[in-house]
Amino acid sequence: MRASGTSPTGVGLGLRWAFIDEVAAGRAPESIRFFEVSPENYMRRGGAIPRALDLVAERYPILTHGLMMNVGGTTELDPAYLEELRRFCERMSSPFHSDHLCWTGSDGAILQDLLPLPHDEATIVRCVDQIARIQDALGRPFAVENISYYLVPGGGLPEAEFITEVVERSGCGLLLDVNNVAVNADNHGFDPLELIRSLPLSRVVQLHVAGGERRPHLDDLIIDTHGTDVSPRVEQLMAWVIERLGPLPVIYERDHDIPPLPELGRQVARLQEVYDEALARFEGTRPPDPERERSRVPGIGSLMGIQRGMSRIILDREAEQELPRDAATWLRQQGVRHPDHETMAELGPPRLLVYRSLVRAGLRSVIRAFLPRTMARLGEDAFERSFDDWLHEAAPRSRFLRDVPAEFVRWAASSWPHDPELPDYLVDLARLEVLEAEVDAAPDPPPPEGMVDALVLDRPLVWNGALALARFAHAVHELPTALDDRSEPTREPTRLLVYRDAEHEVRTLVLSPLAAEVLRRLVDQGATVQQAIPEGAVAADETVDGEVLGRLSALLADLAERGVLRGSTPG
Repeated sequence: MRASGTSPTGVGLGLRWAFIDEVAAGRAPESIRFFEVSPENYMRRGGAIPRALDLVAERYPILTHGLMMNVGGTTELDPAYLEELRRFCERMSSPFHSDHLCWTGSDGAILQDLLPLPHDEATIVRCVDQIARIQDALGRPFAVENISYYLVPGGGLPEAEFITEVVERSGCGLLLDVNNVAVNADNHGFDPLELIRSLPLSRVVQLHVAGGERRPHLDDLIIDTHGTDVSPRVEQLMAWVIERLGPLPVIYERDHDIPPLPELGRQVARLQEVYDEALARFEGTRPPDPERERSRVPGIGSLMGIQRGMSRIILDREAEQELPRDAATWLRQQGVRHPDHETMAELGPPRLLVYRSLVRAGLRSVIRAFLPRTMARLGEDAFERSFDDWLHEAAPRSRFLRDVPAEFVRWAASSWPHDPELPDYLVDLARLEVLEAEVDAAPDPPPPEGMVDALVLDRPLVWNGALALARFAHAVHELPTALDDRSEPTREPTRLLVYRDAEHEVRTLVLSPLAAEVLRRLVDQGATVQQAIPEGAVAADETVDGEVLGRLSALLADLAERGVLRGSTPG
């Protein structure tokens, strides 16, 4: 791993799973000098993806850019998340860490999107306090990114002044996303360069460039999709900043409709040409920030009230596709208190519904991606009903997007069995798909120091971290993987060991009742073989004799060959 924590300069690329294996294998175009990664996509993961990242980090400088810090949220920061993030940043030798100046969740619900903050004094104070805690926890500099937004946030302060107050009072850096500035300028009718001029440019530590797309069905807004090439206007904004500030890291973000890696390399090379031409015009010193008269305005509504109100609009099962004309009354009926309901009504009902649409589309997408066979058998109408009910009754709680399908399935396990229109095996199939995804991503901790390779009967065993034991009422593991298949599984109690093999493939092994009971004690309870066999035999209503011992010995030997059983703990 690189020892240096210095910041790269020039144009780099956001690392995506679509091409991470190519980069790890050393096949990245020469034009790509460094990469940016989102830690949430790698934290608490094992298997091929983090190993590939380690290979990338050996070859290239890495910048880290977060997704779910919830800088402006009214809920407290998660110490466990911050500690894991600190370790990740240290491992990547990132010179600083960045996340978005926004909120992502309220009252425990995590909406998996970047939502705008009110631009007022109370929000500034909240963000400054949060940033201080973040920098202390991470032990490295922190920077906030300006976001794209689809309604003009309330609060009274202009965007540039709000951002300036946050970064100057907190002492943090600014990750300037010039594409977000261009998107907001198009959607809200202002001059993007004028806004950039008004920002605290001395605080800029990094730039983002990307492409957006117009969505006629979303109030004809341009949405920051990261799904198109960088426009000439965004290139020009990037060049303007580099010409005045000098060398900085610039990241090209591409998340959707991702071209092949060679084409991405050509696009990065084009951006690098624009960057180099601008850098040649840099005079060697950054100009001072313009003098401004600082505004002090009272908050309009409460930060917590506005976040709760937007969360309700996004999550509420009964929310209408079009808010009524008297939006303030409707919001009050939904539980948004005075004066927050009036503030939110002023923000514009159509744009509030844009956020409902965007957040829900993102959550639907990840559930469909993780549960393809379940979704194919469930059907679109039943999924929409279930999705609405889940958001209304439970809502996602994890900071990690990949946890959303498991949260949905936990809700479905108590709901679907009461729906006579749904097949009774569907919960089992959903549970299996989620379990396979969890095992695929499960971390595999290093073996304990002094581990014995052999099986020792009176010591706890050491297992591969990527495995799980589960019971099902149906043999859903036998179902074909084709999405158009509609065959039904046999209804019979089934015990499975789901594990990840040495080639990072997820596999299943059917267990007998005795094997399941013994393994449950060995794996989940940390029992020794001497303890687990007699206890498991009693639970399975079997007698321990030579035949039983032979079967279990063969099972443990088989698991060792599969790489599931690694050895015994040291004495």
